Amino acid sequence: MPEHQTHHDLAARVTALRAHDPEFARAIPSSSVADAIAGCDGSLVATIAAAMHGYADRPALARRAERLVRDPDTGRSTLELLPEFEYFGYAEVWRRVVALAGAWAESVEGGLRMGDFVAVVGFTGVDHATIDLACMYLGAVAVPLPTGSPAARLAPIVAETAPRILATDLDAIDVAVETVLRSASIERVVVFDHDARVDAHRGVLRAAADKLAGRAAVVSLAEELRRGEGLPTVPARDDGDPDRLVGLIYTSGSTGTPKGAIYTASMITRMWQNGRGGMTNAGASPDTPLPTIVLHYMPMSHVNGRAWLISGLSSGGIGFFAARGDMSTLFDDIRLSRPTVLSLVPRICDMVHQRYLLEVDRVTRAATEAGADIDVSTAEETARDRIRDGMLGGRIVSALCGSAPLSAAMHTFMARVLGTRIVDCYGSTETTRAVVVDGRVRRPPVLDYRLVDVPELGYFGTDKPHPRGELRLKSVGLVPGYYRQPEVDARTFDADGYYRTGDVFAELAPDHLVYVDRTNNVVKLSQGEFVAISRLEALYATSPHIAQIHIYGSPEQAFLLAVVVPARSGSTPADDDTTRAGILDAMRELARDAGLAAYEIPHDVILEPEPFTVANGLLSGIGKPLRPALLARYGARLERLYADIAAGRAGRFAALRDAGPHAAPLDAVLAAVQVTLGHPASALRPDAGFAELGGDSLSAHTFATVLEQIFDVEVPVQLVLGPTATLTRIADHLGAAREPHPARPTFASIHGRDAVEVRADELSPERFMDAGLLRRPASRPAAAPAGTVLLTGATGYLGAFLAVEWLRRMADTGGRLICPTRAEDDAAARERVVRCLRAASADRPGWFDAVAARHLEVPAADVSAPRLGLDASTWRRLAAETDRIVHAAALVNHVLPYGRLFGPNVVGTAELIELALTGPAKPFTFVSTIAAALEPDGSVLDETVDVRTAAPVRRLDGSDANGYATGKWAGEVLLRAAHERTGLPVTVFRPDMILAHRRLPGVVNLPDRFTRLILSVVATGMAPLSFHHLDADGRRRRAHYSGLPVDFTAAAITALGADASDGYRTYHAVNANDDGVSLDEMVDWLIAAGHPIRRFADYEQWRMRFEAALRGLPEERRRGSLLPLLPAYARPSEPRPAGAVPNARFTAALAAVGGEPVPSITPDYLAKCVADLRGLDLL
Repeated sequence: MPEHQTHHDLAARVTALRAHDPEFARAIPSSSVADAIAGCDGSLVATIAAAMHGYADRPALARRAERLVRDPDTGRSTLELLPEFEYFGYAEVWRRVVALAGAWAESVEGGLRMGDFVAVVGFTGVDHATIDLACMYLGAVAVPLPTGSPAARLAPIVAETAPRILATDLDAIDVAVETVLRSASIERVVVFDHDARVDAHRGVLRAAADKLAGRAAVVSLAEELRRGEGLPTVPARDDGDPDRLVGLIYTSGSTGTPKGAIYTASMITRMWQNGRGGMTNAGASPDTPLPTIVLHYMPMSHVNGRAWLISGLSSGGIGFFAARGDMSTLFDDIRLSRPTVLSLVPRICDMVHQRYLLEVDRVTRAATEAGADIDVSTAEETARDRIRDGMLGGRIVSALCGSAPLSAAMHTFMARVLGTRIVDCYGSTETTRAVVVDGRVRRPPVLDYRLVDVPELGYFGTDKPHPRGELRLKSVGLVPGYYRQPEVDARTFDADGYYRTGDVFAELAPDHLVYVDRTNNVVKLSQGEFVAISRLEALYATSPHIAQIHIYGSPEQAFLLAVVVPARSGSTPADDDTTRAGILDAMRELARDAGLAAYEIPHDVILEPEPFTVANGLLSGIGKPLRPALLARYGARLERLYADIAAGRAGRFAALRDAGPHAAPLDAVLAAVQVTLGHPASALRPDAGFAELGGDSLSAHTFATVLEQIFDVEVPVQLVLGPTATLTRIADHLGAAREPHPARPTFASIHGRDAVEVRADELSPERFMDAGLLRRPASRPAAAPAGTVLLTGATGYLGAFLAVEWLRRMADTGGRLICPTRAEDDAAARERVVRCLRAASADRPGWFDAVAARHLEVPAADVSAPRLGLDASTWRRLAAETDRIVHAAALVNHVLPYGRLFGPNVVGTAELIELALTGPAKPFTFVSTIAAALEPDGSVLDETVDVRTAAPVRRLDGSDANGYATGKWAGEVLLRAAHERTGLPVTVFRPDMILAHRRLPGVVNLPDRFTRLILSVVATGMAPLSFHHLDADGRRRRAHYSGLPVDFTAAAITALGADASDGYRTYHAVNANDDGVSLDEMVDWLIAAGHPIRRFADYEQWRMRFEAALRGLPEERRRGSLLPLLPAYARPSEPRPAGAVPNARFTAALAAVGGEPVPSITPDYLAKCVADLRGLDLL
């Protein structure tokens, strides 16, 4: 793509984003705030505070949202990632910083003093950033420790710095505990990224406290923040000394010995004062500042991790954080955060390229299956568009590569995918910023540079056509040295004060430099790992199979290659696969014995029959290998080998795809490893592990995706990377999936893997169950009251009250209520249900236990499993004894797509239909949702129509609750077809919002939109003049809110369901009363009740202020707020009048059975809802 075209397309994209993307527009740097930051006269804390206060109403940091999940078998709680981010505003971040500073100012003996050290070990994140900023606020010295290092490696750093506080995340807590036990200085351990609701988190904290009892206090960061919020504010500490030590970044680089690069107050202040979007604007037009919306995945112990964090915060941007330190979620994190700027390393680019190849194949195959012709260029362009707009978020306007250079081919590829120029930056921990950008020396910060001869490697200033030598430079912001290591300072800076970079460059012209080599034979691979070439060569040369070896690596590649002179040279043909395989096996064995990492093992070798000698110019006079000569002779061949490996991947993937799911599993696994990692076939052993072969979490995802695409079988990444994982075990998993067993319907088998719409005619019942059940009319049930009712979902919000309603009936008429529930065994299942139903019947103390003992049965089951996960005898018994089925169970999630909900919500419904048709027919009550009846134009289907013909197609558009609503629609389609085929009596209820109980205190539906909205309006004290469009005179319009209390809804569903013994009926269980009660009216009631709520005439002003206030709420309240659903309130809605959702059949049926009329929401009821939230400490 020509550069002018890239800039033209980029400019158009930026213009569109500024106009239509509010988050993009709001994150653009403010010139006035930037001026305020620049005018802080060198005070570090004042500079940071200027940014935090200047951008106070903006979102600053964000982490992946999580929800608490309880294991039905063990009852233990864990956290599950959600496909969204949780935001922290600048004001909230600063509040946390000040609170933590207050806690630390008095938590250790004498308080944490200015100049005291705080060490931090763990992955980057919101908590890590809070700790780092708190250190600056207090004048403490932050020491981020190298992530993933063992305690033995951290020990010399801790001994050198003597920190008083050690902060650790949960993943590193074992290392932290061992570090404390080796240290005499650490008084307090603070555990961050800790959630006290999670059993394992609490257990880990207790275990650490027990181990360190008497040595150091162990507390969570959340505890520190709560304590700090209750203490007087501690003034910021800044003595104005520009040379004051602020932080250390430890780097072993090429030496292997940790050394702490000194970062002073003036250096960090300059990083904050460059906050006009400089890092983002490096790849775009400088005319207009661009927002720094960045995904952080680099550790804070790396200079780039700190630089990107400061760049975003100092320019009013947003810093999103990767969810996992192993980067297993990286591409999901990028897709969800939609960064404007991407910090690239070659390893990430390689993963993007592999995903691109998969996407090209997917596009081509889809076109072929559809009978369409598609040329290669069109398929590639489509794949690039999908990668850019889907996987990478669609709003990247700048990209930088700073840890290692990209190859020319990868540079071109990434530029075309991203549609922006890729900026290559060269810098280091010591330079603190890029000093060479796109091959050009940056002035400033560089003051001067020189190239110095490296005669031992053959690099000289007299080299032709260009001078070559080690780059040495003087620069603004250069570290003054290393902490307490003057001998290292002497080696790092020459006699004239120039910093020795250790990198060899060629000078094409003044200030035009091109990287060539490392002076110490250390190669930095594309994933950022340093490899000491000479050390590896010495190790591998001890093999009896190897006479001589030259190892080759490139910053553009993730693995090594080698040239090997076999021990019996002169007669070995260069293509001898047996010799090559023997040498690769020998190197792997030596590497295992020496404890080397997978990236330190060459992937492939070139066999050289001619020895390296002085005579042929490959050895020096004293027998040392001459690296420039070796590179001159073998460099081109080694680069061709890299290229051949890369080119072969696409061909091998095509062959693997052509073999399809009928390929031998082990052969397919071995081929997939070759596709993913680039190994030759001769280097692979079935008993090897993927990680042993050099795979990491990113490549494991690609590897699993390849196999899933071929075999249509889920391949969990843990199966690939687990401690016992081998290629054979992965193949066994694929083979087991092909064993004959009853086929389970899946989204792909019913609708097609890549379906973007689903059709009612695809959901025929015989595709889900034994067709024999559908070929005969269902035997008619007796009209007498049901003796045994099977109810699913009894542990859910509505299901618990349905169960209590049925138990009340059982207490009067006799009979039994069966509530199948997920649990390890029947006893655990009963315990779960009893706990929920006891709470749902708290208005009658003691009643439930007596009734449950006589009328309640709770088998352990799984609604979405074949035959509910029951054994054959239990299934037959339930089929024979059950008189009626009430299906209220569902996975309720408004974010997950239909495909993810298909199993529990569609297949689960089919399992219940099969039970209803086995033996005597059982009238079936189904709890659907009013969203299943919504048409694309916003209208609602009538209660009397056949959903299959009235709404034969549903679009999978990713909108709010689209997946959940489509799953319920699919359940209705299956039930309508089953009734038509067999006469099965069916009653469907479509409720709208299910609200709080009218009498029981504290019983509110916390996750629903209504509860979130009331909480948010009261907590922030903000509401719009109207939630709806105003009339022509700017006045509020009459509207209606259709929610119903849970107790009424449960009673109505039970009464009408119990009365149905034939036919097919649908009821809209909604409030359609023409009562004028709307959200606007409810805000009036809240104000009248004394809640201080400000009304905003400008809806957009309200939305922006409202969002900022929500982000500033305490964490627990923020979680329960409207934030996750805020996009639905981006603009005023059209008022929905009473009757917009027809419920005439519902109200008439209630009247016929003597049921309660549909209630309206009242001021007293709303006050009860607010009191419930206050009682739960959410207000």
